[in-house]
Amino acid sequence: MKELLKSKKVVVYEVVPARGVDQSKCFYLCRSMVGAGADVIAVTDMPTSKVKIAPWAVGKMLVDEGIEVLLHFTRTSRNILRIESDLLGIHLLGIKNILMLSGDKPEGGDYPNATVVNDISIYDLIKLVKILSEGKDLAGKKVKGNINFNVGAVFSAASDVDLERAAKKIESGADFLISQPLYDAKLLERAKEKLNVPILVSVAFFSSEKQLKNFALVPGIEIPAELLEAVEGKDKEYILEYTFEYLLKSIENMYKYADGFYISGIVKDANRVRRLVEFVRNLQG
Repeated sequence: MKELLKSKKVVVYEVVPARGVDQSKCFYLCRSMVGAGADVIAVTDMPTSKVKIAPWAVGKMLVDEGIEVLLHFTRTSRNILRIESDLLGIHLLGIKNILMLSGDKPEGGDYPNATVVNDISIYDLIKLVKILSEGKDLAGKKVKGNINFNVGAVFSAASDVDLERAAKKIESGADFLISQPLYDAKLLERAKEKLNVPILVSVAFFSSEKQLKNFALVPGIEIPAELLEAVEGKDKEYILEYTFEYLLKSIENMYKYADGFYISGIVKDANRVRRLVEFVRNLQG
């Protein structure tokens, strides 16, 4: 992924593994999206605190098929011992791209009373991943082997405070950033001027009014009012095509500032992903 970012606009597709050991549908989706042109598959780590199979298990099987993987890694469900142990294990499995996240609060998940662990800040987590490559850890202990992660972090381009946090993540060692879903080229241009690392823009299209409105409630996400108004009371096919076409126009406006695009896996539509990838490639010329 690090090398791909040097040569083209990288397209990442996000998948959420299933709850259980039967991952056949997940693997079919991953293969379909790679077949549609996605360069990288991002595997999530229990979003919204819902139990899913460990992402490193899915990631390992995809790597074995020759698919480039970006693994999500959350900190608040692990203590510092487990964090370091898991990072070393993930690298041993051949997964080298990792997206560092704090994780979602458990209140709305499968186990609302689950413990939240704050042994380490997101900044020290990023720092830990980077200093492992120097043969040591935060405790100053020696770590054996050649470790070299490509480390990502997330940010909101709509927030001045979050831009400052993003700069701190870069200072801690983040190699690239992924934005919250974005449609505004001016916000991306501002972020690009302030943050001197590759930025992948998170993008999404939708199949229902409820889906879009729920998405708009997520902190850090800015959905244009005109988009919300345009889908009100419309059917699935209209919403799919309208939000997809709206997204393509947004990508065209943001294209020169973006280093790639991260497709949220809200809608599992390989045909439209193929159209999106072709659109990005055509813009690249």
